[in-house]
Amino acid sequence: MKSLLLRMELTSREFWSGYWRNKSDEFKLPIQSEYLFTPLFRKEIEQMKPQNAVELGGFPGTFSIYLNKYFQLPTTLVDYFIDDELLRQFMHANGLKTGELTWQEADILTEGLAHDTYDFVFSIGLIEHFEDTTQILKSHVKYVNKGGSLLIVLPNFRGINGWFQRNFDIENYNKHYIQCMDPQLLVNELKNLGCTNIDAGYFAKFSIWLENYNTQPAWVKALFKATWTMGKIISKILPIDSKLFSPYIQIRAQVPQ
Repeated sequence: MKSLLLRMELTSREFWSGYWRNKSDEFKLPIQSEYLFTPLFRKEIEQMKPQNAVELGGFPGTFSIYLNKYFQLPTTLVDYFIDDELLRQFMHANGLKTGELTWQEADILTEGLAHDTYDFVFSIGLIEHFEDTTQILKSHVKYVNKGGSLLIVLPNFRGINGWFQRNFDIENYNKHYIQCMDPQLLVNELKNLGCTNIDAGYFAKFSIWLENYNTQPAWVKALFKATWTMGKIISKILPIDSKLFSPYIQIRAQVPQ
């Protein structure tokens, strides 16, 4: 019988293995000190002062390595698929030695973690691959220490970026559970799970992407470039995070003492 994770997920282990092996060159590059999600991490660390953290569903480990490297925050990487060889290459490219980053290959819905709870639990681009939003959020909350915090970031496919995904990369679009891309829905779910101080909304200024951009016909590339240019101009005039323009959704919450 398949595990709960495998019955709920929208992508397979084989998919992720092939996906990351095709991007193996990225594991040889150092992570820059300023990243798109740096403001979210900095705010969390300055306000909550966590002593440890765990990244759920985080392979290839970009953000776990980032927090270890630039914030000196001991961070554990957990995913149900981890390629040890690629991860060690990535650590080496970023000056991390053996033991400075810990990781565990585990199904977070059906297995316990080696370290039961953490001060700071986060995931970037994970929950949208599951159709049971309540269950995947519950699997985050249960690993947060009392008084600890939670940060979740997921893509927003309900705006312009999602329109491009749906019309020009339906295969990638279908690997995402669009219904969960609703800040208010996520707030309600976390309230029901006992979280407090919940803050959610759209994140980052205008951006669009296509995983299969290089294989698109010329007219699609032209439309993409024109939309990109126009969106950047509008977002400079009206720099407001919104459902239409923002590429991500972020949600932050605490687990009470």
